[in-house]
Amino acid sequence: MAAAERLPQFRVTLNSRCGRACFFCRPSGEAISTAAGTDIQVSDLIRVARHVRQRGISSIKLTGGDPALYDPLEEAVERLRREAGFTDIELISRHPVIGERAPALAKAGVTLFNMSVDTLIPELHKEICGVDDLPGVLGALDQCVSTGVPVKVNTVVMGGINDQEIPGLVAHCESRGIRMLKLLDVIKDLDEGTESFARRLAIKRGATLGDLYAPLEEVAHRYRDLAVRTEVRQQGGLGHPMTVLTMASGLEVVLKDSRGGAWYGDICKDCVFFPCHDALMALRLTADLRLQFCLLRENYTVSLGDLMEDDGDEALAAALDESLGVYASAWFREEPSISRGSLPLAHETTEV
Repeated sequence: MAAAERLPQFRVTLNSRCGRACFFCRPSGEAISTAAGTDIQVSDLIRVARHVRQRGISSIKLTGGDPALYDPLEEAVERLRREAGFTDIELISRHPVIGERAPALAKAGVTLFNMSVDTLIPELHKEICGVDDLPGVLGALDQCVSTGVPVKVNTVVMGGINDQEIPGLVAHCESRGIRMLKLLDVIKDLDEGTESFARRLAIKRGATLGDLYAPLEEVAHRYRDLAVRTEVRQQGGLGHPMTVLTMASGLEVVLKDSRGGAWYGDICKDCVFFPCHDALMALRLTADLRLQFCLLRENYTVSLGDLMEDDGDEALAAALDESLGVYASAWFREEPSISRGSLPLAHETTEV
């Protein structure tokens, strides 16, 4: 086993397409370019996940694509808990179908539903993602809440598009029993990869992803005085430092601002994208069985496909050890543009 000093998040893109075309995303979702119609086999997922769990990572995030469109989703969740031993299973979706599947998924072992809602305005929702189904998305959100499993809402904050909706989104989440509202800044370098839906943004708004970038400091200042508690968290051993503002209602407003800094490693040296938004926060398993270290570099992945044909697990174990070793010497780079007295930094934890 690799002697990693820090362990990344483990994220799995179960499938390669979601049927949407959001401004700030790309056809393969979290994965680098993956052929349309690609689904990971449950048996392959479990085989890799067992090795990851044995190396100390106890949580997994299922994403895509969109898990709601992955047929054996309930089986995958149940086996990840029973056979691979994951204690935290987060499911990330922005599709109405997830609401119909929520009761069975809760029974199978999902510990957190994560739905993406970027606006409460139907017309704007259609413009952002290309699909006119906001009522269905909001209905699915309620269905997830009704299972009793905690629910998180993700919102990508886009300047000049939805940044004025934050108060309404906070109020909506408080009224519906949502546990957490996570506000994310735009990944402004995502369109530098090989594929993205940013072309829709250029056509509809004449803008680039960089034009939509909106620092979250204003949000922090707006809600800091209303919060009963303020702290800093990070997910996994390499996550971005995130300011968490707990409201009197119990809702946690989480601010993921890239200017708070990120973790980088040796593979980032001399990279044309350095410093980038996502950096080394996660180890991703793609639907076509590649291990992916970052969002932007197509040329640096580890293919596991051939290893799945081997009855033994030695080669697969070695590939996982080598991949996790990438994170062993990761170092934190604090973005110089962030100022003290605004968003708390990684080493600062405050309570009000």
